[in-house]
Amino acid sequence: MQQNKNVKKNKSRLVNLITIGALLTLAAGLIIAWQAGLFQSPHADLDRDEIHSMLDSLNTPDPGSASASPGVEATPVPDSPTAEKPNEPVQEPEAYLFIILNNRVWGIEPLGEERDVTVDQGSGVVNVIHLLPDGFYMHSSTCDNQLCISEGTVTVGNYQQRFLGPCVYCLPHNLQLELVVPGATPDPNAPDI
Repeated sequence: MQQNKNVKKNKSRLVNLITIGALLTLAAGLIIAWQAGLFQSPHADLDRDEIHSMLDSLNTPDPGSASASPGVEATPVPDSPTAEKPNEPVQEPEAYLFIILNNRVWGIEPLGEERDVTVDQGSGVVNVIHLLPDGFYMHSSTCDNQLCISEGTVTVGNYQQRFLGPCVYCLPHNLQLELVVPGATPDPNAPDI
């Protein structure tokens, strides 16, 4: 009887050691990836002219492609100022949302007004992103794990302190959302990502 208790105790310790080892390996891998710049934005140093050039290229039909649209459907929130009002200067957005699908920029949305953007890849693969005046969050997704929704809100004020930096990832849909703030200087107290 005492021998069975000792065997169970040893098995329990072994399982605990294996679990701790796996967690430490995962943590070390994340730290190495972080230090290697895996979470660093390739778009962080773009200026407004470069972003506008990218926007123009996304909205210009490619002679070899069937559609000029990047496939993003923007849905304004009711009562939001979507049309230009006469005698009001057009205000340049403080930041942009880059929608990256299959490692390619698929759409660029200027921030400034609250609205939803739907990314529908067909076959039931749908993400809805809620844009805020200074940020965004994943509102809904048809992915199984829903981790992208739990990654929280990315804003101009918090992206330098987030573990994932300016990004939200939906890995099952191969979708990355990235906040780009033109001309932003890195926070000296932020982690080196």
